[in-house]
Amino acid sequence: MAKQLKTGLLVLLSLIIFAGVGLYAFRNSLLEMLINDQLSKQDLPLQSISFLDISLNSFHLRDLKAGKNDELHVSKVLVTWQMSDLLAGKPVSVEISGLQVALDLAGERSALNSMQLVTASPGKDFNIPWLPLLELKDSAIQLQLAAGSVTIVLSGSIAQDLPGTQLIQLNTMISSSLGRAKTGLTATLDAQGKIQGTLTVTNGMLSLPEAKISSFSGQTAFALAALQLQHVQTEFALSGIKLPRKTSAKPVPELIGEKPDALALRDAAIDHISFKGVIRELSNYWEGEIDLGIDGVKMIAGPVKIKQLSVNLPMQVKFNSDNWHIGLRSHGKVSLGKISTQYPLRFRTSPAFTIPQADLELIKSPQGLVLKNDITVMPADLTLLVKRKESPEIEINLHPGKITATGEIDADGNYQGQVTISDTSFNLPNSQIQLKDISATLHLNDSEIGNAAVFAVGQLRHQVPEPLFAALSITGDIRNRAKQGESAEYALRITGGIPGLQFLKIKGTHALNSGNGALKAEIIPLNFFAGGLQPSTLFPLLAQLDNVSGQASAMAQLKWSTEGIRSSQGSFEMRNISFAREKTKIMDLNIALSLNNLISLSSSPGQKITARQIDYGIPLENLLVSFQILDTIPPQVALEKVQFSLMNGLVSVAPVIIDPVAKRSDMLIGISNIDLESFFNLIKVEGLTGSGHLDGQIPLSVESNQLTIKNGQLTAKAPGTLHFQSAKASQWLASAGEEMNLLLQAMQDFHYTELSLNLDKSVTHNLVAKLSLLGNNPMVKEGQDFRLNIRLETDIDKILEEINYGYNLSHEILRGSFRLH
Repeated sequence: MAKQLKTGLLVLLSLIIFAGVGLYAFRNSLLEMLINDQLSKQDLPLQSISFLDISLNSFHLRDLKAGKNDELHVSKVLVTWQMSDLLAGKPVSVEISGLQVALDLAGERSALNSMQLVTASPGKDFNIPWLPLLELKDSAIQLQLAAGSVTIVLSGSIAQDLPGTQLIQLNTMISSSLGRAKTGLTATLDAQGKIQGTLTVTNGMLSLPEAKISSFSGQTAFALAALQLQHVQTEFALSGIKLPRKTSAKPVPELIGEKPDALALRDAAIDHISFKGVIRELSNYWEGEIDLGIDGVKMIAGPVKIKQLSVNLPMQVKFNSDNWHIGLRSHGKVSLGKISTQYPLRFRTSPAFTIPQADLELIKSPQGLVLKNDITVMPADLTLLVKRKESPEIEINLHPGKITATGEIDADGNYQGQVTISDTSFNLPNSQIQLKDISATLHLNDSEIGNAAVFAVGQLRHQVPEPLFAALSITGDIRNRAKQGESAEYALRITGGIPGLQFLKIKGTHALNSGNGALKAEIIPLNFFAGGLQPSTLFPLLAQLDNVSGQASAMAQLKWSTEGIRSSQGSFEMRNISFAREKTKIMDLNIALSLNNLISLSSSPGQKITARQIDYGIPLENLLVSFQILDTIPPQVALEKVQFSLMNGLVSVAPVIIDPVAKRSDMLIGISNIDLESFFNLIKVEGLTGSGHLDGQIPLSVESNQLTIKNGQLTAKAPGTLHFQSAKASQWLASAGEEMNLLLQAMQDFHYTELSLNLDKSVTHNLVAKLSLLGNNPMVKEGQDFRLNIRLETDIDKILEEINYGYNLSHEILRGSFRLH
């Protein structure tokens, strides 16, 4: 038995020795087969090896070629070791030279895609073993991309540094038609697997279709333990950045009224971008500070050109595996520098704003990632100037106040939040208009009201000593009234007024899909009465009107489509308005104006103004004005009928077209059956009275606020009497002779058969009134007929001044209204 066991052990030992001798004898062939098998798995079949040898203390390889197109070539690999050193835990030495790798990443399947890289999943207890002592030289990687080829030249080493540490150095030079960069890595590895190092990038340049960077460089210091990042500090700078023109993939909404490429970004450039940051690991999370600075931005977006834009964002970060938070350490600042546009608009002050708060939080939930935002922006005060043809620029002073945006994007990518604007004011110095205490809140995808906006204007004021209107407050909202699944249709509601009286109401709709919409604005019927509401409460300029009573209202309506305004109309109505102003009294004034076009301002025929009485020293009664606003440029007023009762007769105006912007206006006044006695009382010739009635015509012209009359004629309808008794005239003519005395006697009771009055007034002279008479005094010269021509001195100029004042006032109102329109 012992003999058999001894024989068996001898045979086994012989086999082991024989196998060992065989393995050693065929070691190179076996190693080549192993290398070929591993390369084939990476889709890099072995082509040739000029020299391969492995011994008890070295591995030597020369001129290895692999890959279907020689994608891998190694000139030399030499690995040496000592068994005693390996047993002591010392690393092997590796020398690699002439490593050439060519990878085609432009094809559907590349060698890189086929490589099955095995990576360990680092954990807290993971330790990096000693790295081999490495020397890498004359090596390069060639990458073939769709945009061109890239060459990466490599060199470096891993050497023993101080006792217990290794020094790692790796230098690369990257160059291609797309750009270039030089990088250097210097790091130390200790026995516990901790790595500390610095990555430096210099001489960087990038030229991509999307961006061109003339220079970039930076440095990053880092520390790792067990392949876990512990600390990183970086500083990076880019300069000479250009972004070629790029058209937005999404069309601009039709509401903007521009073509799809109207907001295309073109010819953008940035002088300098700096990025500084530090991130460190704490007990169960990471935290750090990041500073982003952007200077000298130049860009053109559609019709807007921006120069010298700058951004400064001092950020802080805090994150772990379930939560990421980015905020600001202090206020961020953005300045838009100089802005010019193709619109008739220019900026007197450069737009700028600060960002006191900007919090972004990314939260991991069972449903997915949720992103929350809480951002506050405070724009600086801004002055805009709007250019107008042949008119001064309109100045706009804007105090934007504060803008906040809060909300979140859920795991399905849906956003819900709101944007709030507060403490905003708006000034128009040219017209002395101010909007103060403006606020607005925009709700986005609210669970109850959907998309909606609510806004308010605390005060709308006319800042002059005698304002046109009292300070108004305005509130309103915009809501989507479409049902679920339907195209959005927004509804607008606005109310405005003074404390205790909301008299302004505006309603509107707009369908986003069709582009159809409508807007209706109205002033509800306002009832004025003595001791109650007066027009001066709403319009301080009307404070001179006393004891106003009656009712007034107004309305305007627009309808539009994608092609523009389809129709517009408006109305203005006054009912039974009565008031007094100094010596003027108006009773039961009624106005009914209906406009069938607000854009070109026109109306249908038959618009009416009536008044029971207008008394400004000359009592007018039963006023009737019928007119039409013509669709002309500028609009003109066609007076169809104008008449009123005066001095027991009728005064009318012949149909005429009035151009409110013309320098001269002509009209023909018709006189019918006015009382002669009343007329003489009106013109106030001392001692002159009479009986009868007058007819005739008076042509009036108004030019440069001056009223003229040329050859106005009034004649008596039938014979009558004229009485002239003037003690002053008798005293003046006492020594004038017998004939003049007979004339004075005849005028005391003159029975006329003909009476006419001729009126003339030029711009430079007062009214000339010539009275022509034919008749007699039965008591003078046995009733002999006289033909008398008398030049009268009267107060009629004052009357004409009143008429001229009234005409000019209405004329200027029309002129101003049309100019504003």
